[in-house]
Amino acid sequence: MAHRRPWRCYSKWSRRPFQYKRSANRRREFARGGSQSKIVRYWGGNKEIPWEEWQLVLGLKVDKQIQISSNALEAIRITINGALQKRLGRNNYRLRVRSKPFQKYRENRMLAFAGADRVQSGMRNSFGRSTGVCARVRAGSVICEVGCALRNLPLVRDRLRVASMKVPTSCQIVVLKYKSPEIFKRSGLPLYDDKKRREIPIYELAFT
Repeated sequence: MAHRRPWRCYSKWSRRPFQYKRSANRRREFARGGSQSKIVRYWGGNKEIPWEEWQLVLGLKVDKQIQISSNALEAIRITINGALQKRLGRNNYRLRVRSKPFQKYRENRMLAFAGADRVQSGMRNSFGRSTGVCARVRAGSVICEVGCALRNLPLVRDRLRVASMKVPTSCQIVVLKYKSPEIFKRSGLPLYDDKKRREIPIYELAFT
């Protein structure tokens, strides 16, 4: 079995994606086939409690524009969900993975044994075949978020730190929502606006 190509071959992107469509159209811009997504469930914990009722909602923000494979997204979910469910219980946290792997990535596999130049077409068909799916993420986007209580902040921060190692870029742990100004001050983390993708300075906040 061939080894999986290093992800640095696919981590960067700078142009629009090739479309994927289930049809009889055989044109090159419709990439067909490939393996299915490794991540199926994008949530964990207690979904009954709204995000606004958690004392803190932490997010994992990426610093660069990258592609994240579905394998990495599943690893992020397992890293956070497994430890929190075991240590806190299912009702004491809420997890959601925001990034969805819709983009297909391709690979032009080349034969490497002796005499392979006589049985393959080289780079004439360099478009390749679809081998998997990944998520396209822009710089400053939040890829996952966790709602928790203030007393569980050290554990959640540690799991987000471990999850950031699964992503092919540097990440930052930020606060997306908070229940009271006192809780936000005690967290010691920066406040982030995920819609405008900008960090909110402390002097812009009106504490009452």
